[in-house]
Parts: sequence; structure tokens; C-alpha cells
Amino acid sequence: MAESATSRVDAELTGLVEDPQEAARLLVRLRRMRNVITLRAAQSPKEFSSILLSLDLTHRYLVLDAPRPRPQAADFRPGTKVYARSHVDGAALIFVAQIDSLIAADDTGDDNLVLDWPTRISHYQKRRDYRVSVPSTVVQTPARLIIDNHAIHARLLDLSTSGVAILLAAESTSIAPDTTVECVLPLPERDLKVAMRVTSVTPTRDGVRIGGELALEDNSARELIQRTVTTLERWWLQHHP
Repeated sequence: MAESATSRVDAELTGLVEDPQEAARLLVRLRRMRNVITLRAAQSPKEFSSILLSLDLTHRYLVLDAPRPRPQAADFRPGTKVYARSHVDGAALIFVAQIDSLIAADDTGDDNLVLDWPTRISHYQKRRDYRVSVPSTVVQTPARLIIDNHAIHARLLDLSTSGVAILLAAESTSIAPDTTVECVLPLPERDLKVAMRVTSVTPTRDGVRIGGELALEDNSARELIQRTVTTLERWWLQHHP
């Protein structure tokens, strides 16, 4: 696969927005729609709400409304990397940025946040719920597909509460779309056995990428995957700004 094609596949898996004009368009729409932003400092589990007040496309910075509930002074200092999550056009929008400075809000005694232009913007417009890529350093055990009572090892590529992508060795090509197989997902908390309906089978230079929809039968399984997605988001935030 050519390098440009590899980049397109990576962008599809992560929702990464690489076009600067598209990134700017999404942020402009976020400001106009005044959608609530869930904000969190990189090293903290505490979440706050804000909105995008303004942005400067020339000097490349954003101004966010004073977070609510009112944060402690140590929560958002200049130089702090923050994770922001909102929605644009009905799809998840996520960006990572660093706080440049604080400016006083009008008559409230609170501080608005001035952010440097985001270093990473993802928009999951093709997902019912966004997926997160799975780093091998976090999930080291292989996934397993159970076929004819035999376990076929695979690499877990990405994950969401509705779907998954795994990578099989090139010789393991007997799986066809629209079939349902049992799979074991090696999540950080514990393994999860679940049925997967295969939706795509795509040869790549590294093997065969299998995309599928998960049949989650109870809330505990869905909550386990949601916790895993949050864990993986935090890992990417801390290691790949």
C-alpha cells in the first residue's frame, strides 16, 4: 500500500482531520452552533463544560468560556494540555490543544481560556459512535476469532461500542462479509467474548483487515467497552498530542 493510501486508512480509523481548511471549518461551525464542549486537563479525570467564544484564524488561537463548574486554580494553568469533546453536524468532534493564557471574563471574576491552535482534531462523521485506535503498548494480548472451535490470533486495531477492526495474518482469508463469528477482545480490564458480524474484509500490506459490528447483549459489556475507549483516549492524549 502506498504511503498516501496508508495515511488515508489511518485517518479513517481515527477520524483525524488533516486538511487545515476543513479543521478551521469545523471549529467555525462549533463556535456558531455554540455547542457545549466537555473539557479535561490531560492528567486529570475531572471534566468541565465550556463553549467556544471566538477563534482567530490568522493568529491561530481559540477562546473558550470560563469552565463550569468553577475549576481550582491548578486545574487549568498556562501550558496545560487539554482534551476537548463536542459535536458538530451530529458527529463527535475531538481536539487537543494547549492553554496559552487566561483572560478575565466580564464581571464574573472567572477566567476564560485562551488555547493555542489544536495540535490534533478528529471528526467521526462516518461513525454512529466514534472509534479509538488501540496501541499495542496498552493491549498486548492478541484478539482471537473462534472458528470451527479453533482460536485464530489477530491484532485489535480499533474499538467502539458498536464496532471493531482487527488485523489477521495474510493467509487467514477464509472469513467472508455478512458472516457472524465469536471473538475474544483483550481489553485492559478483562477479556470480553462477543459475537461479531463481519462487515468488511480488506487486504492490506500487513495482513487482512476485518471490520465488524459487535452484538453486545448486556449493559455490563457495553460499559466495559466504554471504559476501555476512555482509557485509550487518555493514552493517546498523553503520548500522541
